[in-house]
Amino acid sequence: MTARSPTPPTNLSLRPIARMLLLTQFVALVLVATGGALLVLVADRFQSASLWVQRTDEVLDAIADVRTEVLRGSLALRNYAISPDTMYLARVRASAQAATEAADRLAALVQRSGSQVERVVAIRAEIAEIVGWMNSSAVIAERDGQAAYLASLRPRVEQDSAKALRERLSDMENEQRLLLQARSDERATEYRRLVIGACLVGAAFAAFLIWSITYTSLLLRRSKASIQGLKESADLDPLTGLLNRRALDEKFVKYRKSPLAVVAFDFDDFKPINDAYGHEAGDEVLRTIAGRLRRECRDDDLIARVGGDEFVIVLVNVSDDHTARRVCRRLKQVIGEPIELKAARVQIGASMGFELSPGGVMLKDLLARADAASYGEKFRRKSRPLSLARR
Repeated sequence: MTARSPTPPTNLSLRPIARMLLLTQFVALVLVATGGALLVLVADRFQSASLWVQRTDEVLDAIADVRTEVLRGSLALRNYAISPDTMYLARVRASAQAATEAADRLAALVQRSGSQVERVVAIRAEIAEIVGWMNSSAVIAERDGQAAYLASLRPRVEQDSAKALRERLSDMENEQRLLLQARSDERATEYRRLVIGACLVGAAFAAFLIWSITYTSLLLRRSKASIQGLKESADLDPLTGLLNRRALDEKFVKYRKSPLAVVAFDFDDFKPINDAYGHEAGDEVLRTIAGRLRRECRDDDLIARVGGDEFVIVLVNVSDDHTARRVCRRLKQVIGEPIELKAARVQIGASMGFELSPGGVMLKDLLARADAASYGEKFRRKSRPLSLARR
């Protein structure tokens, strides 16, 4: 059965960010949809209130038109009685027609208002009677002369036949103005709700975006630190904490053009420690030696474990043979110091070789010559004998 490949650590670091992005998109969608629906609802109610206000204004305009045209026709009749001129009769007929049209428009506007329908029916009846009287007066004036016209006009003036119409129009106008005030207040209320709703939705969306941006930034910083930690961990030997071979190759590029010395060495008789005391003791020896190497080398020097007991040190800005030999002697000395284990005190030696570079030489070439020098030393002389002393 094929083994399942492990999930890369980088993917694990990015998963919280991906989940956060999905959550942000989902919540943003919910906020937009919910807020949009609420705003549409409030806006629709505001639009309805605005339409009712507009309709009420139109009703008031129609009432004013009816009143105006009736008054204009009455004035034209009076003017004809004072100064017989056919121009006034034409105005009478025009006002009668306009009053009829205004009454029809008024009826159409209030046909859905039960409280006004009966009143507007009565108004239309009054208008029809007054318009009929206007038109008949104009006919009498043209056909029978001014005397007959004045005789027909006197009864209408004495009984004030338009009084009932004026009262009905005033009652209707007062009711419409009260209705206009109520609907204006309703429209203002819906407008406030619309503004408050928009502000709340906007504030909620802004607050969520601020939170998501802040939290995502935190996740990014954590992921960046995690990835950096993973990268650093990938560059280090897990046992000793020194550079591994890949990291050594990468970091060497920075110093390749500088003068330097590459030191390669492995331990003498390291295998007997593992055989006598176990691999845990051997690991402890490697960790101890690694700590000594870090103490002896400078911050810019590169120290790497490239094999089981194989180490490489790049001494930066060391360009002469004398300095390199002196450093190697000191390193051999600290490596050879006794190491206290749980079961014994041990001492170990090292076979070292080095190669100098004035700059520009590849690491693999320097390592090949340093390794050759290390092996040559191993064969030329035997390192300090291994000292094993049981407790």
